[in-house]
This record gives sequence, C-alpha cells and structure tokens, in this order.
Amino acid sequence: MKRLRPALLICCVAFIGCEEDPTPKPRGYFRIDLPAEEPVVWSDSVTFSAELPAYAKIAARKSGNDARWYDVRFPGQRATVHLTWSPVNGELGNLIEDAHVFKSTHEAKAVKISSERVLRDSARVFGTVFHVEGDVASPLVFYLTDSTDNFLYGALYFDVRPNSDSLAPVTDRIRADMEHMAATLAWRRAGGQ
Repeated sequence: MKRLRPALLICCVAFIGCEEDPTPKPRGYFRIDLPAEEPVVWSDSVTFSAELPAYAKIAARKSGNDARWYDVRFPGQRATVHLTWSPVNGELGNLIEDAHVFKSTHEAKAVKISSERVLRDSARVFGTVFHVEGDVASPLVFYLTDSTDNFLYGALYFDVRPNSDSLAPVTDRIRADMEHMAATLAWRRAGGQ
C-alpha cells in the first residue's frame, strides 16, 4: 500500500501536467457602454443656446472679465468640455489665433490634426472643429462665432492619462455630441446684451 501512494502521486502529477503550453493573451481594454443619444436644449440664458446630450451635466464656473466659463461634464466617461464665451469687441482675429495656437500645442504628440469648418449662414454660426488624433491632452478643440459679437471656444479633456486607443469610443461620441451642439447653436442676443 505504501508503494502504491508514490506511484499514484507520480501518475496524478503527470496527468495534471500534461496540458498544452500556455499562450499569452493579448492586452485589452474594458468594454465601454455609452448612454443613449438624447439631446436636450440648454441655454446659458444670456448669450447662446444649443442641444447638448441629456447625460451631460452643465455647470457655470466663476468667470473673469467679460468672459463666461462653463463645464460640460460627462461623469460616466470621466470627461469635460470646457467652454469659454467671450465678446468679440473687435478682437476676432486675436481670438481665432489663440484657438489655433492652443491647437498647435498638441502637434508634438498628435498623430494627425484635421479640421472641419462650421458654416451656418442663416444662424450666423461660423467656426472650426479640430480633431486631434493621438495620445494628446485634448483630442477635440473648437471655436464658434458670429464674427461680430460672440465667440465660443471649447476643448475636451479626460480625467485619465491620454490613451487614444482605449478612449476612442468615448472621444468619438463626445466629438459627435459637440458637432451636434455646433449644428444647433443659436446666439440669443448680440454680445449677451
């Protein structure tokens, strides 16, 4: 009986050890479930209104000078679009240049930067949406203006380290949401007066 135990133990170890060689599994990312698309009209009650996603939380921040600052927060996606409204006051060229300078700060890490023009003559909404691809701090930058009184600047930021591969579904969705905002933007009164 005592001789049988070591033989049984050796057979069990040999049987358990006879499996295929383990293969490493590729790295992956968690599945991201995005909320349903459901736009609602939001207005700052003074300068503009637009359709934003219902799952976004909009909050005014303390403003400086004549500017008004807003955070469009996407809590489930850990993302925020920072909006800044400014009066043009004859400085349209400088405001547009500032937007281009901010976009160009991403060129070192960007794989590609493409732009899309916004031209809605009937609503007096003009501007550019910049799609910044790669592991950058802000994958979406845009500005919208009526060219005489109102200038709205926006930039998307995530609360996590930039990783364009894992954030792609969320980035694409928020880009679409902001493009919808640009398509529905209406200035309330010239210069917020």
